[in-house]
Amino acid sequence: MKLVSKTVTKNGGDIVLIPEDADDLWTLYNLITKNDEISLKTYRNIKPLGASGIPIPGAPAQRKLVKLTLNVIDSTFVASERELRVKGVTTNALAEVPLGSHHTATVMIKEPVKVHKDIWDSHDDELVDNACTLEAKAEVGAVVLEEGVSHICLISDSMTILRNKIEKSIPKKRRGDSSAHDKALNTFLQNTALGTMRHLDLLKLKAIIVASPGTLNKQLIEKIFLEIDKTSNKDLIRCKSKFMTANSSTGYLQALEEVLKDPSVKKQLTDTKVQKNVALFDEFTKNLNLDNYKSFYGESEVMKAIAIPGAVKTLLITDTLFKNDDVEKRKKYINIVESVKNNGGEVSVFSSLHDSGIQLDQLTGLAVILNYPIPDLEDSDDDDESIYQSD
Repeated sequence: MKLVSKTVTKNGGDIVLIPEDADDLWTLYNLITKNDEISLKTYRNIKPLGASGIPIPGAPAQRKLVKLTLNVIDSTFVASERELRVKGVTTNALAEVPLGSHHTATVMIKEPVKVHKDIWDSHDDELVDNACTLEAKAEVGAVVLEEGVSHICLISDSMTILRNKIEKSIPKKRRGDSSAHDKALNTFLQNTALGTMRHLDLLKLKAIIVASPGTLNKQLIEKIFLEIDKTSNKDLIRCKSKFMTANSSTGYLQALEEVLKDPSVKKQLTDTKVQKNVALFDEFTKNLNLDNYKSFYGESEVMKAIAIPGAVKTLLITDTLFKNDDVEKRKKYINIVESVKNNGGEVSVFSSLHDSGIQLDQLTGLAVILNYPIPDLEDSDDDDESIYQSD
């Protein structure tokens, strides 16, 4: 994300951003809330005007690029299409677009978007700062495959994006004759190797995981390395060191979560946010399974834990809780985050587009890992909720 300008205080203000990829669109989706104002270029079907300035009856509408300012009603992010749509009402009048017209804009990559907010809080600041920091956007490539199907995808801090799916029918081996099987498998691996080269930017990626049952991962890497060698590109050849193998139970995307828990993968991806969140959620669930009173979830238990100085090691919270039209609820969650930080705890925001974030959402979206066991936390009758109400 490129930051063009920023003039904001806690009482609101304006920011101009240029989204550069799907992650940036996801950031904008989480930044923009109901009743914000956004100014952007957008396409609209417009009827041509006559000399009197009135639309010509019966004339076909023309698709035209215009710049509109919208008071936001709602927004939708479609991960599979990498598309952000913002629904609103126009607050500026154009000759072709009357004031108060309803419009749904699709936010365009590489085009500036101005966002005006009446209230600008610490979560908004953190969203923008992280999006504009290159180190916070480190991406990992992954190929998950089994015989006959492979999935090539990007894993960013915010989401997993399927870049390509390759399928091929592989005949079974016959007794004494595996030639048809071997030929089809070779073609499948070759297609996957070429697809990996085509759909993943190896130079920009931090690492590339190749996961499969059995030894298909190693066979695929051999094919990829042969294709890299053919380029004679020294920078690409150096990218060989980024590849790592991992075992998975299937060749489908659901296997990525188990792959990210693999100790060898964890070790090499320790400084990526997605890996940190997977490790944190793993620690959280292990504590729950051990019933050791060091992990709790739910608003009531979390608030009781935060009220005890030094008790909270890490707060786990999903981004969906901040995407709230109820201003008071949003303020409450921001106050919870700031309280944990002020007491020396860490805060990890989980993306609802990753599996760990989806699972956390199913557990209210709010959880804590404690520094020490508190056996009677659930039995406490104290109501600490008032501490976190907005001023």
